[in-house]
Amino acid sequence: MSVVPRRTDQVILHLAVAANTIGLGVIIALLADLQDAYDLPTAGLGLIAGSAFVTAFIGYVWLSRYADRGHAKTMLIAGTLIGSLALVMAAFATGLWSLVLARSMLGFAEGAFVPAARRVVLDWAPSRPGEVLGRIMAASVAGFALGPVIGAVLAARFGLRVPFLVPAAILLAAVPVVTRLQAPKPLPIVEERSFLSLLGNPLVVAGVVIGAIEFATLGSFDAVWARLLSDLDASTVFIGVSFTAMAVPLVLFAARLGRLVDRKSPVLVASFGMLAVAPAVVSYGLLTVPVALAAAGILHAMGSAALSPAAAALVAQGSPSDMLARGQGLLEAVGFLAAATTALPTGWAYETIGRATWFSGLSAVSVALFVIGWWLARRR
Repeated sequence: MSVVPRRTDQVILHLAVAANTIGLGVIIALLADLQDAYDLPTAGLGLIAGSAFVTAFIGYVWLSRYADRGHAKTMLIAGTLIGSLALVMAAFATGLWSLVLARSMLGFAEGAFVPAARRVVLDWAPSRPGEVLGRIMAASVAGFALGPVIGAVLAARFGLRVPFLVPAAILLAAVPVVTRLQAPKPLPIVEERSFLSLLGNPLVVAGVVIGAIEFATLGSFDAVWARLLSDLDASTVFIGVSFTAMAVPLVLFAARLGRLVDRKSPVLVASFGMLAVAPAVVSYGLLTVPVALAAAGILHAMGSAALSPAAAALVAQGSPSDMLARGQGLLEAVGFLAAATTALPTGWAYETIGRATWFSGLSAVSVALFVIGWWLARRR
């Protein structure tokens, strides 16, 4: 039987999700400043960004099953604590590998926190997966949107350590609040099934493929956005504000589009999302004016606000009731693997083959993957 959530539980969970993503926004927005301060190679920016995707993948694959088995609250608390420690490490990092380690821990923290949060809301509202998962995404992006602004403002005034210590303190303050949550009770395990058994369902595979598109494009974006705007003489404050501006559509429309997913069709909503993402990614390689690039980023975000709840709903619809968290974990794990695949070489590609070739190719691959996902979902 599902837990009936208290209003305060819903508020607490969504605030905790936002708090856990503030630090991710801070470190991405300050990558160019960290590179200049510690003389990091441009190729190392992809390594810093991509390391979190790899460890998040490990977290999602390894930990999501425990959210199905009644340990969701423990995972929420552990993810919050690990994220706080990672931000403290980032504050006192002095070179490439210490930043890679800190970013890796942030990724692992997300791998513990997100599947637990998604399992909780799916238990609260099993008949509305698109809406509740879209709302979780909106909370996540809201925190990420605050991160760059906090980072840019604090870095300009206090240097590069304080922007990491402030979100670390916010996360620590969130721990006792998260302990008040009502978490779902474990369902009886009728048959022990492999994590990969979910891939036998075409709806799950379709959702994973569509989700991978969103992650792959955002992973490449994360790796060089700060560097790209810096090379076009944009200020650190503009970079931070551009991150926030791009997050606004996700915050405003993810839950609304999630409701449309529940009422109409995940495939229909995802199709509209792809019509925004594909041209936006191509634009990253062609535009030379910072304001125009920020506008392309906003278009990209609008597409992601459609792709994310559609993909999550497809996976939830195809997952057995005792594997809901593992289904969402699989979605995020493959997504982070896709993000790592694009983020890690992006710094190298930016310097060698050029951003126009890289982002045009990424857009073409994304369209091909969407056609595969569309076909699988429609076949089912």
